[in-house]
Amino acid sequence: MDRERHQQVVERIADPDPNETEQFLEELGLAGLPSREQIHRQLEERFLEPKDRFPDDLLPLFQTTWDYKLEIPSLLQFEPSPPPTSVSLVRKGLDGEFSGWVETPNPRVQTGLTSTSFDRAPAPVGTFVRGKSGYVPFWPGGLDDVILNPDLVSSDKERDNALKTIPPGFTRGLRLPGDPAVEDELMASLNPVDKHTSSHPDEDQSDDEDETDPSAIGPASEVDDFLPVSVLRSSRAPRKPKQQKREWAHVVDVNKPMKNFHQLVPDMAHKYPFELDTFQKEAVYHLEQGDSVFVAAHTSAGKTVVAEYAIALAEKHMTKAIYTSPIKALSNQKFRDFKQTFSSSSVGILTGDVQINPDASCLIMTTEILRSMLYKGADLIRDVEFVIFDEVHYVNDAERGVVWEEVIIMLPDHVNIILLSATVGNTKEFAGWVGRTKKKDIYVISTPKRPVPLEHFLYAGREVYKIVDSKGDFLSLGYKDAGEALRRKQDKEREAAGLPPVQRVGARGGAAAQRGQQRGGQRGGRGTVTPARGVARGGGPPRTIHSATDKNLYVHLLANLRKKGLLPVVIFTFSKKRCEENAGTLINSDLCTSVEKSEVHVAIEKALSRLKGSDRKLPQIGRMRDLLSRGIGVHHGGLLPIVKEV
Repeated sequence: MDRERHQQVVERIADPDPNETEQFLEELGLAGLPSREQIHRQLEERFLEPKDRFPDDLLPLFQTTWDYKLEIPSLLQFEPSPPPTSVSLVRKGLDGEFSGWVETPNPRVQTGLTSTSFDRAPAPVGTFVRGKSGYVPFWPGGLDDVILNPDLVSSDKERDNALKTIPPGFTRGLRLPGDPAVEDELMASLNPVDKHTSSHPDEDQSDDEDETDPSAIGPASEVDDFLPVSVLRSSRAPRKPKQQKREWAHVVDVNKPMKNFHQLVPDMAHKYPFELDTFQKEAVYHLEQGDSVFVAAHTSAGKTVVAEYAIALAEKHMTKAIYTSPIKALSNQKFRDFKQTFSSSSVGILTGDVQINPDASCLIMTTEILRSMLYKGADLIRDVEFVIFDEVHYVNDAERGVVWEEVIIMLPDHVNIILLSATVGNTKEFAGWVGRTKKKDIYVISTPKRPVPLEHFLYAGREVYKIVDSKGDFLSLGYKDAGEALRRKQDKEREAAGLPPVQRVGARGGAAAQRGQQRGGQRGGRGTVTPARGVARGGGPPRTIHSATDKNLYVHLLANLRKKGLLPVVIFTFSKKRCEENAGTLINSDLCTSVEKSEVHVAIEKALSRLKGSDRKLPQIGRMRDLLSRGIGVHHGGLLPIVKEV
């Protein structure tokens, strides 16, 4: 509405004409009550339909502007670049009398883009943890410094105008016609001089005495001068003494008790409520001495104690310790375990998508994350004192082993290495390679035997039979009993299926009996059934898979273990599909008490609180709830990340 129209409407409202009232109200849309459709439309336009622009009358309330006064002279000034050279005074005498000045070039400012030294300038805060792709890594430990050999560096001549003649990477510069150096080289090529070297100075002296004056021989000597002269000399080089190879790996004898441990380590960085084993004391002592160790202990021997002490020692020294693991699930588990051992503020974790407390003194990550930090020159490496490699036998993996090798090679010299593994056979050879690579002494600490003896059992016929005792001896009687129990079970299954019992004879006899039964069955007529048709060659049972037996296998196994008090148990299945199928066979099994069910429910709800409402209704989440509530867990590579975390 324009200004004139607006003024007319105001005048008609202020001084209405009774004859035009109805027409005026009709023009304004106020002649009668609005219809239901009009009211709904007005509400939709006002509250439900979004506007494409912000109201102009409300813009000053939410928009803030700052007055900035631009000063033109300030744009004409800039910070000068650092000077390339500096001037130093030269004084002489005891009085320090000024005698002249010297101009020296200033060293270039070292940054992460150009220098591998630890003296380079720190990077911005945003690249402190992860580094930056354009940065160069720090100088790896164990590599010798690159020093140019002065004999290999060609002398660079300078002209009178102080211009260099030899470009970088060339052995000589441009040679122009008439240059004295060219003429000298040409004359040297026309007049070759045979230089004979010998390791015996006496022989050279005797040769000089035997030489005669060429002028006394005659004119024929002029021709002989152009002929080559061959001289037979003994070229026996002196034998160099054999240098003994440096042993970088040192095997520590753990059979001898360490009685003076508390005198050697009076103030431990981390206190333990139990007495440490001998191998743990040796590892703690060498960590206090600033050495690198390789702890090759059996499973459940206590390797984690060494890692915990290294973390506590780094916290005491106000440095950092990095704990690397081969898989992300193990990193998450160690993160939860170390938070219970140490304070939550001193433990952090770094993964591809999660970064929690990166300023902590202990950082847990996978080996690939540490490799990325080393290659990108992260300044976090400056503060690292210990790097703990858990499950270091992954270095022998065909696909991922190169990651462990690269990380070990790229670690700087000030970082101490702690290797943990239970399945490395050649411990000294592997530690020797690490020591030669890093030029560090590695102390190999092994355990002579398992702290908990390992026994082997066979489950056959719903009973458990021991076949290898704690000393590692094979028990033939237990193996025989297991075989008999399995045969009795097979006979019962065949009897229930209406099949004859298996004839346990030799391979030849069984085959002959089968052939005889088959021939007899064929002679009997077309309607006879051959009883040996389902029997395998050699009298053995047929190769049929009893799905019902497989379904009840783990049900009876868990019942047996629960009866003997051997739960919990871990069952390995080399197939994702079979893992799910085996868990499905335990649909009627409940292994949790009421208290345990409550604890499991609280843990699940706490873990799922981060998910949206629609994600909580996924079938995988429902199946996980059902299994965990009954004390059954499934873990394989095909699970969702949230299910793996739970």
